[in-house]
Amino acid sequence: MAVQRLLHQLRDDFALKDLGSLHYLLGIEVLADSEGLLLTQSKYAKELIQKSGLANCKVVPTPMTLSEKLTTAGGDTLDDATSTRYRSIVGGLQYLTLTRPDIAFAVNKVCQFLHSPTSDHFTVVKRIQRYISGTIDFGL
Repeated sequence: MAVQRLLHQLRDDFALKDLGSLHYLLGIEVLADSEGLLLTQSKYAKELIQKSGLANCKVVPTPMTLSEKLTTAGGDTLDDATSTRYRSIVGGLQYLTLTRPDIAFAVNKVCQFLHSPTSDHFTVVKRIQRYISGTIDFGL
């Protein structure tokens, strides 16, 4: 019982409290079963989608279409308020990639346009959220 020995040694120097099994940490839900641990951020994802106003959206099967070519020139430039909203949502999506590698490529693509997002970029961000809405319980 190396863990018990380590905890005992740490208690000698620090005030420790055993909180039992890990269930939730930094927005990451930890579910233990006989095969191991499942890490999900479904609660965080639901809050992100709700905050964006896409709670009852139509789901899509992929986070990004294969033919999607994002450029700095495509679409109309967003106003300041919408640009701020875009950056906030994309930041939330970046955090979600901790347990969702399936969206990492698409999120990386929209991150490349944080400095001057356009309506085309925002459309892709909404598509990513629609995909997440249909795969809310995915994790590692």
